[in-house]
Formats: sequence, C-alpha cells, structure tokens
Amino acid sequence: MSKTASAPHRFNKSGLSLEKAIKFFFASNAGLTIVILVLIIVFLLKEGLGFFPGYRRELEIYRIAGLEFVDLSRQNLTTHEQLASVLNRAYYAEINGKCARELKRSREAAALFNAFSDQTTATRDLILNNLTAGIDPDSEMLATLRKNHAANVQKALAKLPPTPHLTLTERTALIDSLRSRDVTAKDDPPLVATLTEQYAAAQQVQAKPLAGLRATIDAFEATGSDLSTLVSEMTTAVTATKESLQNADILEKDRKTLLAAAARAKDPAERARLMADAQASLAEQADIDGPMQSLMLRKPTCIEAHNALRQTSSEILTQLPTALSQPEAERLLRAARKAAPVFLTTLGQAPGQISQWRHDTRVPLSAAIRSFLTGKDWVTGGEWQDFYGILPLLVGSLMISMVALCLAIPAGVGAAIYINQFASGHEQSLVKPVIEFIQAIPSVVLGFIGILVFGSVLRDLSQLDSLAWVPGFPIEERLNIFTAGCLLALMSIPTIFSLAEDALNNVPSAYSEASDALGASRIQTSFRVVIPAAFSGILAAVLLGLGRVIGETMVVLLVAGNRIKIPDFSSGIGAFLQPSHTLTGIIAQELGEVPLGSVHYRALFVVGILLFTIVLGINATAHKFVSRTQH
Repeated sequence: MSKTASAPHRFNKSGLSLEKAIKFFFASNAGLTIVILVLIIVFLLKEGLGFFPGYRRELEIYRIAGLEFVDLSRQNLTTHEQLASVLNRAYYAEINGKCARELKRSREAAALFNAFSDQTTATRDLILNNLTAGIDPDSEMLATLRKNHAANVQKALAKLPPTPHLTLTERTALIDSLRSRDVTAKDDPPLVATLTEQYAAAQQVQAKPLAGLRATIDAFEATGSDLSTLVSEMTTAVTATKESLQNADILEKDRKTLLAAAARAKDPAERARLMADAQASLAEQADIDGPMQSLMLRKPTCIEAHNALRQTSSEILTQLPTALSQPEAERLLRAARKAAPVFLTTLGQAPGQISQWRHDTRVPLSAAIRSFLTGKDWVTGGEWQDFYGILPLLVGSLMISMVALCLAIPAGVGAAIYINQFASGHEQSLVKPVIEFIQAIPSVVLGFIGILVFGSVLRDLSQLDSLAWVPGFPIEERLNIFTAGCLLALMSIPTIFSLAEDALNNVPSAYSEASDALGASRIQTSFRVVIPAAFSGILAAVLLGLGRVIGETMVVLLVAGNRIKIPDFSSGIGAFLQPSHTLTGIIAQELGEVPLGSVHYRALFVVGILLFTIVLGINATAHKFVSRTQH
C-alpha cells in the first residue's frame, strides 16, 4: 500500500472525520432552530401572560369607580341610538329608492365636476393667490400660470368618469361649461346645480307619503333624551373617581420600583435616599365612599328612566309600517323590527341589574379571560374605558380566509390536477413558473393593486343598474372583506398548487398503469384513482394555504378596511362586502404606538399567542396528512 493511500485524513488526527464534521454542522443548525423556536415561545408567553392580571385590574377599577354602573344605562342608550339610526336609514333608503334616477344623475354630475376640480385646483389656486396678492393681471407670470391651467383643464377633460345616467347632450353641455369655466368661478356648474335641485325636489315629493314614518322616528329619537342627560351627568362624576384610582395605582407602582431598587443598592446612603423617595411616593387612599354614595342615590332615577323609555318605545315601535316598497329600506325595516323586541327585553332587565349592582364585588381573573375571548369591543386609548375583545378580529380573519379559500382551492388544486395529469410538456414549462412567480410579488405591491385597481373597479362595477340584484351591491367601501380575500387567494394559489402537485406526483405510477391496463380513460384514471390516492396530500396543501392566509399581514392591513366591528350579517352575503379587521392587522397597526409593558402592549402579545397557536395547529394537522401520504 502506498504512502499516499495510507495517510490518514487531517480530521482523523483529532479524532474527527469529514463525515462527522458535516453531520455536526447540520445537527447544530437544527438544534439552533429548535432553540430559537423555544425562545420565541418563551418570549411570547413572558410578555403575553402578564396581560390578564393587568386587564383584571383595569376591569376592577372600571367597577369600583362606577363606570360599569353607568354603562348599564349607556349600553341601552347606545342600542336606542343604533335602532333609531337603522330606522333613519330605512326612511332615506325608501325615499332615495323612489327617486333613484334623480339621485344617480345628481351624483354622476357631481362626481364628474369633482374629478375635474381635483385635477385643476392646484393651478387655479396659484392664479387666485397671485390675484389676491395684487399681482398685475396682465403680468407675464400670470400669463404662464393661466397657460398651465389651460393645459391642466384639457388633461382633466380627457379623463372624466363615465355618466351612464346623463344624456349625451347633458354630458356635452357639462363638459363645455367646464372647458369655458372662469378661473375665479366658485359656484357649481349650471347642470350640477340643476340636478341637485331636481333631486331635492324629488326627495320632498317622495317624503310626503312617509310623513307618518318620519314622525314615528322623530318621536322614538326623542324618548332617549332623559336617559341621555342622566348618563352624561353620571359620566362626569365617575370619570373623576377613575382618574384618582389610576393615579393611586401609578404612585404605588413607582413606590414598589423604588423599594426594589433600594433592596439592590449597596451604598447605605443611596439605599436611604431610595427608601425616602419610596415613602414620599406613598399613594393616598382614593375617596370611593363619597362618590359612590352619590352615585347610588341615582339608582331610583335610572330605574325610572329605563321604565319610561321602555313604555314609550314600546308604544311608538308598534306604529312602524309593516313593509316598505324599496328592497334596501325593507331589509333595514325588518332588521329594526327584529331588534326591537330584544331592545325592549333588555330595557326590562335593566332595573333589576341596576338595583343589584355593587361596586365592591370582586372581579375574578376568569372575567378578564372571558372578556378577552368573547368580547365584541376592541377599544384602546379611549377616555372612558379600554376593552380588549378579540371576537371582531377573529370573525374578520375567518371571513377573509373563507373568501380566499373559496377562490384559491378551485384555482390552485384545479391547476395542479391539470398540469400533473393532462398538460403537455410545453404547457407545464410555461404555466408552472408563472404560477410560482406569484410568490415573488411583494405583498405590499398586491395591497397597492387591491386599493387602486381591484377595489375601485369592483366598486364601480357595483354601481351598474344591471347588477343591483347582487347582495351587497352597490358597495359603499372599496376596502372590504371580499377585496382582501381575493388578493389573499392570489397569494395562496402558488402554495396550494405546488403542494397539491407534489401530492399527485407521490402517487405510485403503478396505480395509473393498473387503471390504464383495465381500459380506463385518462379522466377516469385521474379522478377515480390518482386524485383519491393523493387526497390527504391535497388536503394538507389546502391547510397550509389556510395557514398562509391567516398569517398574512400587509394585504389585510391595506385592503380589509380596518373597521373593528362584527359585520352586519342581516345583509346576508353582503356581509362579505363590508370592512373588517384581523388578528394580524391589529398587531401591525398598534404595536409600534403602545407604551412598552402596558396592558395594551401585552394584549397584542396575547393576540400573537392566539395567532401562533392557530397557525401551529393548522400546520400540525397538515403535517399529519403529509405523513399519511408518505406511508
């Protein structure tokens, strides 16, 4: 044996081999990944779990100060105002539905004029500012400004929105008036003013048969005045009590911080100074008994106001019409009639709740957990009380995910089946890279497309009379659940497509060969043999696509509308065309603005923990299905 062949490898001199070194390198990286994941979980738990004790203390102050007592009346007053708002919307929907032609013509003319003004205002203001400053009207500078303004006018006239409800003669006349419009003119163009007057006249005509409904709504609105005055008076008193309790809590927190620093101090003089500062910051006991006694004296007045509101509201609501002629007005009237018994029942329960309420009842930790998981309000930074209820955020995330999956599953799985089973080699080389290229598009770019293109086009499309039968049309907000879901569907298609195709590739070729040998066609083999065999893998692809959708942040933050409210499901499918907010969006929107270590700060970490748990559960379920396809 030669010397070269018998020479040991340099790693062997230290007891190592090249194979062992490579294994150690990859094993250490895998171990580092696990350590990082554990650290992330520990960090989330450390920051998040402190939320519930802090939130419990806030709810305790909310009760001790009397805010909870005031809210017993405030919530009923808010429900009264919301019911009155629905009735008003039904009233105006009936009127506008009957004079829809005049409304559309007025809006289209105004929209055309506004579009023209938006593009010409800048140069027009420059001219007016110079004229106001006393510049010679015949000066060369003003001549240049007028020339630029005339050029902007021509550009604006070339980009005017459509006006399908205006005749060609009317549109031409309006455009001519804009073309010749004097730069100092402030009034609306004649056609815009005329159409506005025609719409107002039509409203007056259609309002006359609804005079009884108008009187009923006005009477219903007036019934809440006494309770509103009472709530306003009590609000002033309890707010002062809450501030004193919060100040006492802040001083107590500072005192504990100083005591902890004194315990760590080694210098006796420094320790003595810190102890003195801690003693100086000792909070005085907030006066609760006096304000609470005054508040409890209002119990009979509150009970009387609720009973009066219930009696008068019950009498007035029976005067509502049984039906209205316009679809939107009829829907709103049905919603009001459905909500009325619930409102009256709540008013009937209020006196008992008011009489039994006590400020010294303990607030358990479970109340904070329940309020977080089932609360319908996410209110932060308010002057009254902060509430951290994730239900509207969770509903928004689920509805957007539902829209996304309804679009992405047929597209992604269908594309995977076609490419894997039916497409030619040329089609595969063309389609697969295009679909996978979608993953390279930054989500913020898709958000811009959703705002400027898709949302605007969809809203304009919803204005067409021929599509008025579609639930939710016309769309009031271009940023909504459906728009966000469509963009997230586009983002999740590559994930579903790639994983579904891998699942189809993992089906043993013997299955297809046996099916072909039995005389089955290509379609029969695909849908009766290959796809059922790959079903677990396809389902895993869908679940991982769902994980991608729920975890997306930028698109929903830009496009979903960011309204923290559970959608109005009385509109049916139209609820998907309403704005919403999501779990990921609220974290991205608020985390950079909250004070470090505050209850609000920790609440966002709890949302992150919940989101992490949901996505982890989805991915774990998908992994089980993937493992099933590999065995």
